[in-house]
Amino acid sequence: MKQTICLTLLFLVSLGVGAQPAPEIITGKVFELEQGQQHPLSGANIYWAGTTQGTISKPDGSFTIQRNTSTNLLVVSFSGYKADTLITDQLNYFEILLDNVYEIEGVEVVKRSKTTSFSMIDPIKFEKISETELLKAACCNLSESFETNASVDVSFTDAITGTKQIQLLGLAGPYTQITRENIPDIRGLSAIYGLEFIPGTWIESIQLNKGTGSVINGFESIAGQINVELRKPESAEKLHFNAYVNQDSRVETNLNLAHKINDKLSTGLLLHARTQQTQMDGNDDGFMDKPLGEQLILLNRWNYVTTNRWESQLGLRATFNRNTGGQMGFPENTPSGLWGLNMETNRLEGWLKIGKVFDKNPAQSIGTQFSGLVHDHNSTFGEKHYAGNQKSLYANVIFQSVQDISHSYKAGFSFQYDGYAETLDSLDFQRQELVPGIFAEYNYSLNDHFDLVMGMRADYHNLYGVFFTPRVHIRYALADRSVMRFSGGRGQRTASIIAENNSVLASSRSFIIRPSKETLPYGLDKEVAWNFGTNFTQNFKLGYREGTLSADYYYTHFTSQVVVDMDQSPQEITFYNLEGKSYASSMQIQLDYELLPRFDIRLAYRWYELRTQYLSGMLQKPLVSPHRAFANLAYRTRSHWSFDYTVQWQSSKRIPSTESNPEAYRLSSHSPSFFLMNAQVSKQWAEKYDVYLGVENILGFKQPNPILASSDPFGEYFDASLIWGPVFGRMVYAGVRLRIP
Repeated sequence: MKQTICLTLLFLVSLGVGAQPAPEIITGKVFELEQGQQHPLSGANIYWAGTTQGTISKPDGSFTIQRNTSTNLLVVSFSGYKADTLITDQLNYFEILLDNVYEIEGVEVVKRSKTTSFSMIDPIKFEKISETELLKAACCNLSESFETNASVDVSFTDAITGTKQIQLLGLAGPYTQITRENIPDIRGLSAIYGLEFIPGTWIESIQLNKGTGSVINGFESIAGQINVELRKPESAEKLHFNAYVNQDSRVETNLNLAHKINDKLSTGLLLHARTQQTQMDGNDDGFMDKPLGEQLILLNRWNYVTTNRWESQLGLRATFNRNTGGQMGFPENTPSGLWGLNMETNRLEGWLKIGKVFDKNPAQSIGTQFSGLVHDHNSTFGEKHYAGNQKSLYANVIFQSVQDISHSYKAGFSFQYDGYAETLDSLDFQRQELVPGIFAEYNYSLNDHFDLVMGMRADYHNLYGVFFTPRVHIRYALADRSVMRFSGGRGQRTASIIAENNSVLASSRSFIIRPSKETLPYGLDKEVAWNFGTNFTQNFKLGYREGTLSADYYYTHFTSQVVVDMDQSPQEITFYNLEGKSYASSMQIQLDYELLPRFDIRLAYRWYELRTQYLSGMLQKPLVSPHRAFANLAYRTRSHWSFDYTVQWQSSKRIPSTESNPEAYRLSSHSPSFFLMNAQVSKQWAEKYDVYLGVENILGFKQPNPILASSDPFGEYFDASLIWGPVFGRMVYAGVRLRIP
């Protein structure tokens, strides 16, 4: 959707006016300058001079306003920026760059952009995480990009692979649809490890929304959507270099290059390399705390714009990842009697986007998205071997029409192909999924106070039959600074049960599947859930400084689910179809406020209740903290020193039962609660050079004995998957950045 809007706005720039009558609708886009780069400005006021007729720019900076017959002067303003007045006459599209610095009798007034902002205008609540927010922590990849975010929980999957996973609304990462520039990206066999394949320095911004999102991007979103915008060659810095090293000998380098070949054609090259070669055992359990290995990711993208309102993008990415872990001294590929991990992933993918704004009717446009990938994974966990191969193709065609300032719609069709081949020791799983679908989404807007989005899609799955996906979003502005939203809808997906529970391979548990129908993937049914939610956002000004108070509640009800049961036996993980109830309730309240000049605070509290009907009864979902309190403090001096500090408290978590184990290999039924603290100091010179120094897990808190029966790794009680807290202790890191605009 966003891509289509961007294409529309871009091509409208070159709209010829000639002797044509003035169009009734004025559209445009508002920008600001941040660190030498042009970024969309959300929330700018656009109004006709001398009237009360106006609107506000959307998160992507775009706006639409009905032409006024009494004046041709359109004013664009934003607090802390120098207002601009446009003479519209015959023109119907404008791009406005507001100066965020101006002088009043020698006093410099500077507008500080929020590092994380909440949409006040969009019918769907988006939490936009900017690059500045990501720089608060040296996030090395997407899984580490939410350290200063209260909405997303981040935890380790196990004590062997060093992999981090995310949770939204208390539900595991695969229930969140993750897209790259609105194309489905991390899914299937990469649902867990794929988060590590998007380097943090490649990310321009992240848009996060809870609950079911738009039907345009597919039917798989249940807990929410995370869209990642990568650096674009037409707007990115010519050069961005980052080097990172931590006390565990992890070294990362990133080099981003962008080049405008001419006014129409631009290209970007993004390179990432990581290595870790020193074995570390901080808890003396005989196992490496983190695996050794190398990672190399390369991306090349092109953007081409024509004068006749066509735009196209082409991207290619290659990922090579190799890890070795397990017991200290484990030699790669050499039989030694030690328990070892070998994991190798190779992934190739490409995508193409083409968009066109119609010459005769610029309010209409069409956009197409195509992508394809080959994902190959091989791993050995002790005596277990798992291999998976995925081949996917995706196509999406979207037609958009803006009827007038109140009515617009999108419609189109899509096709998804996924071919999977997996082996787990002697077990063999293969499936091919073909899903053609059609969709439509209608948007109604009334006086900037009420918005309604109704979407419906119908997809035919060759294995599961017809999917109907209705979704609705309602926005009502109680006042200029108060917005209430409601959302509801359905989502469904196919669970890749082995890849999504890969961490259990780091144990002696047997994989037990209780199939219901042999012709279905793994013999199990699809997962279907309804999600309903409401949220309230209040912007306010206190002591001349702005703040935002937000609260939300979401309820997810599964009508069909693949239950992952680790309570039946400490030596088994069992998969079966849900027979009974399964639900997730989530509530969060968050305050963002500039307490003192350039000193921001973020306070949040969230609560989960997640229960599922297991074979042994209705139980709380394991290894998820029901309560979490969060605080982030950020201070930036006029001389460009930045200080960031994050503390969070997580309550006790339920641990899957180990009651039937011998006493020496039993765990408590619940974990203790604990605190985590992170801090970072950085300094910038001339907006080109940065150095940063940080500490993760300042208190050094670690889960004691994260590996059960670590002294007998080939025994039946060995288990490294019962992780409820940090596996590593205090960790110091440092790095440098270089930017050339």
